[in-house]
Amino acid sequence: MSLVFFLISAVTLILMRLPFLRSQRLLSSALAVGLVGILLFGNSVAALTLNLPQIAAMGAADSALDQRQRVLDENLKIDPTKLRYRGLEYVQFQPDAERFSDADIKSFIKSDINQDIFAAVASGSVQIFGNVQDINVARDVVTRVKDIPGVREIMFDIGLEVKAEE
Repeated sequence: MSLVFFLISAVTLILMRLPFLRSQRLLSSALAVGLVGILLFGNSVAALTLNLPQIAAMGAADSALDQRQRVLDENLKIDPTKLRYRGLEYVQFQPDAERFSDADIKSFIKSDINQDIFAAVASGSVQIFGNVQDINVARDVVTRVKDIPGVREIMFDIGLEVKAEE
């Protein structure tokens, strides 16, 4: 594959140096053909097509993901040690009348969701961290924080006392 890439690149460079290709039209055509060849035969296309589900899953809204992508997205949130649950999620827009203030969001997280979770809130952007029993509790915390009116996004890094299982 790299040999084909090298040959297409070399032919493109040679074509650019030929005197009859000095005109703008022929030069741009030769460059376009060379670039298409590089994309078709280079390693980048294969890499992109193999990783499209993973790329689509990273940080996408839950409603935009199919079931396979949801599983991939969830697996990406679990640290390789399986002792941390990390991620960034966005919440759908809410009208101003229904939103809590930053201070209210922070106190709601501390009092009603989980006392072991620490939160920082700024303009509806919430960062939570702390330790919980297991992955199910961590997922529940994230879901409940996302349901608080006024939360626009949530970044979380939650330690797990029991290793997550796949």
